Amino acid sequence: MASFDLKSPSGNGLRYLRDYHTFGRRKDTVDTQLDFAYVSKFHAVIEWREPDWLLKDVSRNGVKLNDKIIPAQQSVVLNVGDTIDFAGVGEAVLTIRDTSPPVPMLINQAAMHEIIDIPESSLVPNEAKPELAVYRCPDREQWFAESVSSGDESGPFDHGDVIEFDGKRWTFFLITEDDATKEFNPQQTTLADVLFRFDVSQDEESTRLSVMENGVTHDLGERSHHYLLLHLLRHRQTESPDTGWLDTQLLFKQLGLEETHMNIQIFRARRQVASALPGVTGQSQLIERRRGALRTNIVRFEIYKEGVREDQFPA
Repeated sequence: MASFDLKSPSGNGLRYLRDYHTFGRRKDTVDTQLDFAYVSKFHAVIEWREPDWLLKDVSRNGVKLNDKIIPAQQSVVLNVGDTIDFAGVGEAVLTIRDTSPPVPMLINQAAMHEIIDIPESSLVPNEAKPELAVYRCPDREQWFAESVSSGDESGPFDHGDVIEFDGKRWTFFLITEDDATKEFNPQQTTLADVLFRFDVSQDEESTRLSVMENGVTHDLGERSHHYLLLHLLRHRQTESPDTGWLDTQLLFKQLGLEETHMNIQIFRARRQVASALPGVTGQSQLIERRRGALRTNIVRFEIYKEGVREDQFPA
């Protein structure tokens, strides 16, 4: 993650760069405050413009890059090791230490060097021993967290919000969102338009899933979480066609899963489908929760058992 070292009388140490990172004296309007009289309320910007980080002076008192004053209102490419002196008096100086692309992440409040990248969805603190599933809901366009042990959801979380897990307090460090108005597209693909094809073995020990969107097929391979989707779909079609809800305690018994393992499978199913279908809306409906129950809202599907069609919709 892109970062810098800050040296100033008001505070030293490691800092991270957002994709549009502002510096200045006014605390409520900038990402990094520099509380000095010679620093403007809004003094400078470091912005990610792939493949570079660019520095721009927007102040009255100027900015020095490597001891040279840069032209005002003109973007200058930054490199590892560059030093930036705000107003050129040597009291507030930062050194660029990393110029990798920006990503959303969690920062340990007690140890700034400890970070966890959260690219759209992650199990934290790690995949081996997860406590939470942290994800950005594509439909709500906000960040949430879901307990692996209980399935309870918390959030939404914004940049700077705090979450606790692994016995530590972590701060959300989020890249900025595009505030431009999104053009409505009546032809946009929704989850209801996607065809899900399940291929299950005769003994039902393995399940393969393919998803077809606008004539393009995405093979999602053979995964245990595909069988969870298939089980919820079968339940909706045969036992609960009107609502599709399945009691979670009954689901544990039917699949022989512990709650934590099932919640991890739910997370992985959502993540894999979202990754394969990034432009499809309505993905929060893939697996839906309510207190003590789950359901899937898959509409179009085909189910094959050892190559023989078992069921499909539409018929």
